[in-house]
Amino acid sequence: MDSELSVVLVIRLLFFNFLLLWQLGNGAKVNNGTTNIKANGDNTTIGALTDAEARTLRLLFKSLQSRNTTQFPLSYPICSTNMDAEIRCSCDNTKNRSACWVTAINLASKMLDGFIHSSISLFKNLRVLDLSSNFLTGSIPPSLTTLQSLRILNLADNNLDGTIPLNLSGLQSLRYLDLSRNKLTGPIPDSISDCQYLNIIILRLNFLNGTIPEALGTLSSLNILDLYSNSLSGHIPVELGELSVLQFFNLDDNNLDGELPEELGNLVNLQHLYLTANKFTGRIPETFDKLIHLETFSAVGGNYLSGQMPSYIGNWVNLTKLILIGNNFEGNLPAETFSLPKLQRLLVSDVSNPGISFPKREVIPESLIYLVLRNCKINGSIPEYIGKWPELSYLDLSFNNLGGGVPESFQKLNKLFLTSNELTKLPSWITKKPKPSSYPKADLSYNNFNVKCTNEKCSGLAAVNILPTRSFIDNMKTEKCYRKHNSLFINCGGEELNVGKDHYHNDTSTSSFNLSPSDDWAYSFSGDYLWATANASTLVRNSTCKDCTPETKIDNDFRLAPVSLMYYGLCLHKGKYIVTLHFSETLYSKGEDHSITGKRVFDVYIQGRLVKKDLNIKEIPELQNEVRKLKFPAKINEGSLEIKLFWAGKGSLYNPPGINGPLIEAISVTRVSRKLHRWEIALITIGCLLFLMLLLAFSLRMGWIGGRKLRSGH
Repeated sequence: MDSELSVVLVIRLLFFNFLLLWQLGNGAKVNNGTTNIKANGDNTTIGALTDAEARTLRLLFKSLQSRNTTQFPLSYPICSTNMDAEIRCSCDNTKNRSACWVTAINLASKMLDGFIHSSISLFKNLRVLDLSSNFLTGSIPPSLTTLQSLRILNLADNNLDGTIPLNLSGLQSLRYLDLSRNKLTGPIPDSISDCQYLNIIILRLNFLNGTIPEALGTLSSLNILDLYSNSLSGHIPVELGELSVLQFFNLDDNNLDGELPEELGNLVNLQHLYLTANKFTGRIPETFDKLIHLETFSAVGGNYLSGQMPSYIGNWVNLTKLILIGNNFEGNLPAETFSLPKLQRLLVSDVSNPGISFPKREVIPESLIYLVLRNCKINGSIPEYIGKWPELSYLDLSFNNLGGGVPESFQKLNKLFLTSNELTKLPSWITKKPKPSSYPKADLSYNNFNVKCTNEKCSGLAAVNILPTRSFIDNMKTEKCYRKHNSLFINCGGEELNVGKDHYHNDTSTSSFNLSPSDDWAYSFSGDYLWATANASTLVRNSTCKDCTPETKIDNDFRLAPVSLMYYGLCLHKGKYIVTLHFSETLYSKGEDHSITGKRVFDVYIQGRLVKKDLNIKEIPELQNEVRKLKFPAKINEGSLEIKLFWAGKGSLYNPPGINGPLIEAISVTRVSRKLHRWEIALITIGCLLFLMLLLAFSLRMGWIGGRKLRSGH
């Protein structure tokens, strides 16, 4: 699927074609002594930089490079009136050999690893400053905010830290502000509202905190507001409803809460709205029916939006993406949703009763490519006409109550996910011989297919996963055990090892279902990543260090799953147990790819009972010198234990690396020593006393104790 960043780039091109006027040049190394200015298209000298600007330019070059780096390449001459020059200048042509000044600094992607010197403020006529995609460190100098002529400020994709300068009021001409992909902290300054000409604000992928300034609502020219992946909190200010020309609004991956303001319905020009991985509650406002230009609406993961699906969704005729995963919606989608002419991706999950149903009349979406209706309480059979939709290639109807058969028309799909339904009949393109030349990669596990599948027979269905069926799992749980156990230890995603007296089993298989060689445990996973490809690296990770202790190995090994991960403990004695689950957020932990701000959230079930909802691994208390652990009691009556980790659409989706399902490091299951009742203690005590008395009498009888005189009665 397309990332949000691609949408941002498209909108930038639509509204700022003038950015193309400052393309980066290539050429020879910089000559810091060159201050003469060359005219367009020839080598005629038309002027020279003032002494002050020449000195400042040399100082800037020096600060932008560390002592350990060579000079960066710049085109010659260093300062030119050419539109594509790295350092562009303008001159006063009223006099021969007139004075010139720097108007644009375009040094993106030059491997710069120094810092931005405060003397940058001396370029009083600077209109463009682009230092993006380098390795600059340090903070943004406050003096930069005095550049009253600056129109474009792009410092994206560096290693800048500190805060955004508090006083931005000096940037009176600023149109474009991009500080994304840095390490900036602190609040968004209220003074940003003084930059009244701003068209684009991109602050994504930083560590900004605090609330969204109400003053942003005064920026009447704002087209793009991108605050994705920060740590902003509080409510969405109702004042943002005044941004009448806003087209792109991204609040994904923050800590915002409260209800969505009705005033957002006034953003009648809005095309893209992203609300993923926050904590919004309440209903989608009725005022959103006015957002007729909306192309993308994404309210996924972490939110708690509820109520009926809005009926006006069917009126969003420009919609291309509708993503409503991991909320608390109820009821059906409007039938018109399936007929929206431009809709390409429809993703909905976790809808409560009465659930979603398919249109009664046959509909033929013209553009729909991805359809995900997962865990939506869908009943009945699957309509045959879905497979006839011309562009459909990806279909996920998992975790519903669908019965009947798999439609024959589904053979043309690229991916098909129908796991955990009540389906009973396989299509002929799976069962017939010889097998067709092509059929979708499919997951049909946990259904009611009557399949007696040997290894030889199943090997021909590598792309179609049918096992385990529900009956297979039932038989596996009740299979006769030749030896029972009081404990079970699994090194999830890692090799077998011993930690003290505990023997952890190997768990490195990447198949969707695996029964251990010892037949005393099994696992299965199902589902598909929405923004990543399921392969060995997205399913298991294990460390390869030679000097690791067993404890360290367990900490570095883990298993992942796209949606559902099931572990089965088999052949366990009847009784009470403690199930200890070991966790560590190993993937969402890096600052380089900004995944450290990511949130992994899933539910935990033990023996079919929900024991932990919306578990965020990072929020589990971490004891000193120990990984994060959660302990749950479990009762085993029939010899088997079931552990289920289920991703219900919560948490981060777009954060690198985009692997958003359950993650676990290890499982340990130990039996609880049973506490004796009082009557049992009394019975044991009486039994012990009787035994001692009998032993004493027997010893006397045998002459093992006491003297002969005592034994003869004399």
